[in-house]
Amino acid sequence: MTKKGIAVTLRGAGGRKGQQYKTRHYGWSYGVLCLGFAVALPASPLFAAETKVAPTEAETEEDSTPKSVESLIVHGERRKNATTDGTGSYVVKAVSMNKMLLRLDQIPQSVSVIGRQQMRDQNLNTVDDALKQAPGINVNLYGDGTAGYTSRGYTVAPMFDGVPSSGGLQMSQQFDIAIYDRLEVLRGPNGMFQGSASPGGSVNFVKKRPLDQFKAQGSFSGGSWNNFHADADITGPLIPSRKVTGRFVMAGTDRNFFYNTAHDRRWTAYADIDVHITDRTTLSITATGQKNDTTRFMGLPRASNGSDLNLPRKSYIGADWNTTTAPMYEFGGELEHRFENDWRLRVNGRHRVTDTSLHYAYLNSAVSAQKKGNFIVANSSIREQYDGADLYITGPVHLLHRKHDFLLGANYDSYLQKDGGASASWRTNAALQNMDIFKPIISSTLQPNITTWYREPTQQAGVYGSARIQLLHSLDLLMGGRLSFYEYKIRNLSTGTPYVVSQKNNAVPTPYLGLVWHFIPTISAYASYTDTFEPQSAYSLSGRLKPVKGTQIEVGFKGDFFHKNLNVSLAGYRVVERNKALEDQNLAPICGRTGTSTCYNAAGKVRSQGIEAEMIGRLLPGWDINASYTYNDNVVLKDDSGLQGKAYSPNSPRHLFKLWTHYRFAKPEVTRNVWSVGAGVTAQSGTFGSNRMVTQGAYVVANAQVGYQLRPELNITVNVNNLSDTKYYQRLGNLYIYNYYGEPRNFMATVQSVF
Repeated sequence: MTKKGIAVTLRGAGGRKGQQYKTRHYGWSYGVLCLGFAVALPASPLFAAETKVAPTEAETEEDSTPKSVESLIVHGERRKNATTDGTGSYVVKAVSMNKMLLRLDQIPQSVSVIGRQQMRDQNLNTVDDALKQAPGINVNLYGDGTAGYTSRGYTVAPMFDGVPSSGGLQMSQQFDIAIYDRLEVLRGPNGMFQGSASPGGSVNFVKKRPLDQFKAQGSFSGGSWNNFHADADITGPLIPSRKVTGRFVMAGTDRNFFYNTAHDRRWTAYADIDVHITDRTTLSITATGQKNDTTRFMGLPRASNGSDLNLPRKSYIGADWNTTTAPMYEFGGELEHRFENDWRLRVNGRHRVTDTSLHYAYLNSAVSAQKKGNFIVANSSIREQYDGADLYITGPVHLLHRKHDFLLGANYDSYLQKDGGASASWRTNAALQNMDIFKPIISSTLQPNITTWYREPTQQAGVYGSARIQLLHSLDLLMGGRLSFYEYKIRNLSTGTPYVVSQKNNAVPTPYLGLVWHFIPTISAYASYTDTFEPQSAYSLSGRLKPVKGTQIEVGFKGDFFHKNLNVSLAGYRVVERNKALEDQNLAPICGRTGTSTCYNAAGKVRSQGIEAEMIGRLLPGWDINASYTYNDNVVLKDDSGLQGKAYSPNSPRHLFKLWTHYRFAKPEVTRNVWSVGAGVTAQSGTFGSNRMVTQGAYVVANAQVGYQLRPELNITVNVNNLSDTKYYQRLGNLYIYNYYGEPRNFMATVQSVF
C-alpha cells in the first residue's frame, strides 16, 4: 500500500448509507475520535482501509429476499441479509426470527423492527428505551434496571439470535443496546418457534456481526442528574485474506436518577469472531459480559383507598443501602452453511450465567397522615443458568412452476435456577415499625441470613416445521406447527429432599396457519391462526395450575410505498385463553410449596382483542418516521372471584399512540454542516395497577431533538425529554410499592463519531 490517496467507504455520523471520500493513509495509522478522546489504532489488518472496487453485477442487483441470515462476507450477496447497521433506513429487508428470512409483507402476523438507524437517531441506549418505541409494547420498570414487558395484555418472551429462552427478559438485567444490530418484535403467539410462552409475543435480540471492512464508531452522552453513557464499536478483517473478521464493543453507564439516593453504574463488553471456513460456511464465536451496581428502589406508596398521595417526584423510600448486583456472562456459537441450491443449514447455541444479589428494605403497610409506615428487610440470592440450542434447515423447492419454501428444525432450552431468600418483618421486629418513610433508620445488620435454598431446573425441547406454498403468484399459504416437551421440577437443597416434578407436558402441539394475498404488487392482505400454551407457576389449594392454552386469529393489510422505503400495516386480532391464573382474593396467602404464597384460580376464559396500525420508514428524502396506534381491549370472560367482565391486564392502556419523526435538512450526499430535528410523542389512556384501586388517567409526553452534523464522521445532538414536564406514573403497583413516577423534563447531549 502506498501513501497515495485511496477511496475509502465511510459512514457519516448520522449513520447514513456509505459514501466515498478521499483520505490519505500514512503508515496504517488512524486517528479515531471515540468517546470524546483520540485513540491511536495499531498496524493490524483489522484497521485496513478497503480499496474501492467496481461492484459486480451480482452485487448491484437488488434482491429483497436474503440468502444468509447475518453473514456479511458472502461473495456476490453483500446486500442479501437482514442486518440494519449501515443501511441508513428504518425499513428492513427481512427478519430472521422466522428462520425463512421473509419480508414483513410475507408474514401473516404483526412484526416490527427497531434497527440501528432509529437507535442512533433517538440516542437509545437501553433495551427499555428501544422497546418503548415498538408498537403496542408496554415497558413497566422495577426500579433496579429491570422491567416487565407486555403486548396485547400478556407478557413477552425473549429469543437471542433466534434461540428461544424460558427467561432472561421479564425482571432480568439486560445488556447495553450497543451490542445489538436490531430488536425484532412479534406481537401475538409465537408457539411454533418459542415453544411454551404467553401469547404476548417474542422479542428477538440480534447481536451485531463483524464487517469485512474496517469501521469504528463511538458515542458519548451526558445529561440531567449526572447521567453519562459511552460506547465504542470497532469491526473489520483480522487477517489480510478477510477470512477472519471481528467485532468488539464496549459500553458503560454511570448515572444518578431524578429521585433521591439512587445510582446506577454498569459496563458491557462484547466480542464476535467470524471464521469464513469456505465461501459458504461461517463459524461465529461470541462472548459478552456485564457488571452492574444499582440501587434497588421499590417505588412509592398510595393512600389506603388507592388514591395518589402526590408525593414529590424526587421521593425515595427504602434504606440507603438498597442495592442490586447482577453480573452476567454469555458465550455463544453459530455455524451456518449455504448449499448451492439456496438451502441453508444453521446451528446456534448459547450459554448465559447471571448471579443476582438483592439487599433491600421496602414499605409494607399503609402510610399514616404523619408519613410513617412499617418496613420489611429482604436478602435474596439467585443464580440463573441459561443453555439453549437451535438447529434448522430451510430452502426452496420448485414445483408446478411455483417456488415453495420449507423449514424443519428443533431447539432445546434449559433454565436452571438456584435461589434462596430471607426477610425480617415489622410484624416480628419492633425496630421496623412506625418509621419515617422518607428517612427510615434501618441498619443493614437487620438482614437475615439465607438458610433455605432451592434448585429449580426447567427443560424444554421441541421440533418444528413449516411450509410456504405458493398457490398462485400472488397467493401464499403458510402452515406449520410444533411439538413441545416441557418439564419443571424443584428440590429443597437445605433439607436434601429429592426432586419433585411440578410440571410435565409431553408432545403439546401448537399449530400455525396463514394466508397472504398480494392483491396488488405493493399491498397484501393476510389472515392467520396460531396456538399457544404456557405452564403456570401459580398454585391453588389443590396444587399447581395446569398450563394455559390459547388461540389467536389475526387479519390485516401490509403495504410498502415509495420504492419500498415506507412500510404501513393495519391488523385486527382476537386472543382467547383458557385456564388462566387469577388471584383468589377471598383466600389468605396459604398456597404454594410453603403454604405462604398467594392463591390463584383458573379464570376459565380471558380475551384480548384490538387493532394495531404502524407506519415506519421514509416519507421524503431526509424525513424518517415511526408511528403506531394500538387499541387493546382485554377482559375476563369467565371467573369465580368477582372479576368477570373486568379488564385483565394491569398497566395495559386501551389506547396507546407512539410517534418518532426525524428530518435532516440536506440531501443524503451532503455530509458537512447539516442540521436535523426530531420529535416524539407518547400518549396513552388510563390504566390500573396490580391493585385495582390504584389508577391514573390518560397522559401525553412529548420529546424533541436538535442535531448538527459537523463533518462526515462527527454528529452532535441534544435531546429534551418530557417537554411539558408532565407529572405521571410510568408504572402502577399496589398500595405500598411499585408505583414509579415518569422522568421530569430533562436533557441529554450526545456526540457520535463514525470512521
